[in-house]
Amino acid sequence: MRPYYLRLNANGYYVVSFTNKETGTRTNYKSTHTKNYDEALQLAMTWYTNGAPAKQKRKPDYDSAFDFENLLNRLTFDEAQTLYEKLCSKFRFEGAPTPVQSVAPTPVVEAEPVKAAPVEEPDPKKKVVVVHKKNALADSGLLPEDVAQKVYEPLNPECTMKLCEFLVNFWTPEKSEYIQNKRAHKKSIGDYHCKEMRGMVNRYWLPFFGEDFTVGELTEQYLEDFLQELANFRHLKGATINHARTCGATGLKWLKNKGIIHSNPMANVEAFSKSDATPRGIPSEKEIKQLYELDWDNEVMYLAFNLSAFSGLRPGEISGLQVRDIDFDNDLITIRHSWHRTGFLKSTKTNLIRKVPVAHNIIIKLLAQAQRCPNANEESFVFWSKANDYNPFLPQYYDDGFFDALHKIGVSEEERKERNIDFYSLRHFCATYLANMTDMRNVQAILGHTTPAMTKHYADHMTDEHFNSIREIFELCRDNILQNVA
Repeated sequence: MRPYYLRLNANGYYVVSFTNKETGTRTNYKSTHTKNYDEALQLAMTWYTNGAPAKQKRKPDYDSAFDFENLLNRLTFDEAQTLYEKLCSKFRFEGAPTPVQSVAPTPVVEAEPVKAAPVEEPDPKKKVVVVHKKNALADSGLLPEDVAQKVYEPLNPECTMKLCEFLVNFWTPEKSEYIQNKRAHKKSIGDYHCKEMRGMVNRYWLPFFGEDFTVGELTEQYLEDFLQELANFRHLKGATINHARTCGATGLKWLKNKGIIHSNPMANVEAFSKSDATPRGIPSEKEIKQLYELDWDNEVMYLAFNLSAFSGLRPGEISGLQVRDIDFDNDLITIRHSWHRTGFLKSTKTNLIRKVPVAHNIIIKLLAQAQRCPNANEESFVFWSKANDYNPFLPQYYDDGFFDALHKIGVSEEERKERNIDFYSLRHFCATYLANMTDMRNVQAILGHTTPAMTKHYADHMTDEHFNSIREIFELCRDNILQNVA
């Protein structure tokens, strides 16, 4: 779950909306009063950390006492006489002086207007496309200028649809034939994913191409320039750039298949490498002990922490956990589903079902959490959302609570980002710790970290003895951390 969302309003200013960590709902958008993305992003981060300032009421330009001097300076002769007569009539002043006789004001002779030199009317403003690298090929000297400009000639001049408007509508379920058709064929495209794609249009496509750039004007070179802009000026990671690329690529491919455009400009535009991703860090044993002993404000986050750190569940597997998956008698949970970050239930990452031993006290707390759901039943979710108790929390929800917990034990936001620690780091911690204490085959089977063939081979031999052995290791892991770490 993202802490805040930035978008452009109709006047071109960036506005920000914040996410409530408890309910997952978002606040109304508040203007940052800037059209610069970097300034708006910095301001949003400051407001998220320190709180957004309350709306200030405009102070009057005068003191609470009546400013007679200001009134007198503003009155004309006729207005002063009219006011005098009305005051005498309303308040019935006794012995009021005789009204001042009207005296014609001294006529003012207006000077002849100075004739200004004629101003040439500027040519009608041409449509400007915001492309930062349009002359890159010509400037590089690699190609002659006239040849370099040809790569920007429209590929589909007959298509006059506005690019960004089309992409927003394409990712709006109520308007999109593409999404409606996918859903009719039982293919999952969640509302959250659609909303995320529309956000990509507003954050990245719209500031680069503008509102008037058409689908027909789009070329491969424009798209190359766009992606380079995201990398070199926005400093986005390869995975984020690819996400923005997919946002447009899906729509353009659909237009090509429908025959609306005869050439897909995205067809030969390569995706970015994800090799620039920062390796994920893991908490230390001391930090895990502090987190375990922490007085968590949120019971859901406490249980999610335990399942990830001491049982190795993925965030989506935690959200996808149902009441029927809890084996109270044997202290086991069955991992058969995962809740996708865009909002639908799917199979596990390896498409296989596995069982994981869990401490008995956590099993009890999981059942208690599940029973709090107003519509609790065998298929209801253990980590049900307060915003919609038929669905669980999105997997990204756990990041926010985990970050708060890290802050409470002394890990600052700067340090957390530098070490690249997030909720998924707990699963990595569990895998690392178990690998030092048991056979790798057991680790792979418990964590689901194998190819399907290997997992099937090892899971077929997971007897009660294996589960008891793994349970003892989990308990030993907890005991070692809680007792031996200073």
